[in-house]
Amino acid sequence: MSAGSHTCLSAFDDEVRMTPLRRRALMTIALGEFVDGYDLIVISAALLQLQHHFHLGKGQLGWLSAAAFFGSAVGALFFGNLTDRVGRRRVFVLNLVAFVGLALLSAAVTQVWMLFVIRILIGVAIGADIVASIAFLAELSPSGSRGSWAGALPQLTWSLGAMCAILLAAALISLMGAEAWRVMFAAGAVPAVVVLGLRRSLPDSPRWLLAQGRVGEALAVFEQFGLKVVDQSRLTTSVRSLEINGGGYDGRSVRRLEPYRRIFAPPLRGAAVFAILMIGLIPLNGIGQSVLGPYVLHEFGHLSETGAVLGGAVIWVGAILGSLLAFRVLDRIGRIRSVIWALVGFVAVYVPMATVAANTVALVPLYCLLGVVTWFGASACWPLPSELLPTAIRGRAQGLGSGLQRVSIGVNVLIFPHLLVGIGFRATVLLAAGISIAFIPYAMWGRRYEPAGKSIELASGDQPLDLPYELGPAADSPASGIIPTMT
Repeated sequence: MSAGSHTCLSAFDDEVRMTPLRRRALMTIALGEFVDGYDLIVISAALLQLQHHFHLGKGQLGWLSAAAFFGSAVGALFFGNLTDRVGRRRVFVLNLVAFVGLALLSAAVTQVWMLFVIRILIGVAIGADIVASIAFLAELSPSGSRGSWAGALPQLTWSLGAMCAILLAAALISLMGAEAWRVMFAAGAVPAVVVLGLRRSLPDSPRWLLAQGRVGEALAVFEQFGLKVVDQSRLTTSVRSLEINGGGYDGRSVRRLEPYRRIFAPPLRGAAVFAILMIGLIPLNGIGQSVLGPYVLHEFGHLSETGAVLGGAVIWVGAILGSLLAFRVLDRIGRIRSVIWALVGFVAVYVPMATVAANTVALVPLYCLLGVVTWFGASACWPLPSELLPTAIRGRAQGLGSGLQRVSIGVNVLIFPHLLVGIGFRATVLLAAGISIAFIPYAMWGRRYEPAGKSIELASGDQPLDLPYELGPAADSPASGIIPTMT
């Protein structure tokens, strides 16, 4: 069916039907976060054994827990730049090859310093996958459901990977005893190989290809996903015009600036600062829940080693529930409002955790609720830099936000054991509640940048291309304004 003369990218973002291939591509990209979740969180179960195997003190536990987070900050910054230069696809294929090798090496270490180095390198690979995947998901998702596909879906697959790590670890500890941690690490190579096989058949992002001036390749990818541009010559002319006239960002020639300067140049500055600080600093309100849950339940919930690992799995039940909730409502209520509700939820969980539930088994269900709140909020935050910054600098912006986020999580995980010793469990948790409250006014101020319901061109300041197009016949369900199904 012909759509006449309309905006090509807006058609792809708003009007084109979701083809089965496009849906599979979105899910395949998001599956990379399953590998990230497994490799990042398997350390939380292994810590209980590593503590005895290497005779680790609390400081060493903190550094080993935080190593992958600091590594992922480096990976996000470096590969955020690279993904804008060489493409989304190359980066998220390369990093999965690294996952396979590093998972196997983790199982063979004989000294704690070896494991520390490998955990940093695994973190680098995780940071690379995050920036490439989130940028690609934002560029490939329909606008009416972009929050679900680019925010909630990767959080869901990440949480499933983390839960698999915990459950497999509990089973291996019961079956193998003190050396189970080696098999836990090695098993991370299996999902990496599977996802690598699935991703190799994907094309690169059509929006990134257009930003690079690779018009013919972009057209081929658009057609694969159900959109055929009728007049290729007009597309070539339009792309060249955008390059000459400054990229269309409110008529300003910001394309001539160095890429990182462009992120913070008008008119992008306000949205860039908000998105990067929003995603980057909120994790400071955590209590190391993603990694140190089993340790806390063992020390303060008085659970056995296996019981603490299984108890720690409840946070991933909550994470899955929070991600599913975000998948259903994120595009209806908006990203910023979701973040505000999550911050309120943190306070509602932390207060009973620090009072009536402290030093009791009641911490277990509260950890489940903490998972719901944490991953509901993360689903709203994660895609903000990719949604609010243009295609040519999207990876760099996502890298800055995700890198700062990983530093915040690393600092949180590093100092949390020391806070537990220094000021006690109750005071530490109440401090986290106070940080949550402090973020609420900033989130409310940022409502002016809400990207929900907008095309990614409108939300980010990219210039759409006015071209005639046709919708492909392979479409099967409307994409605009509809919350997607997982089937």
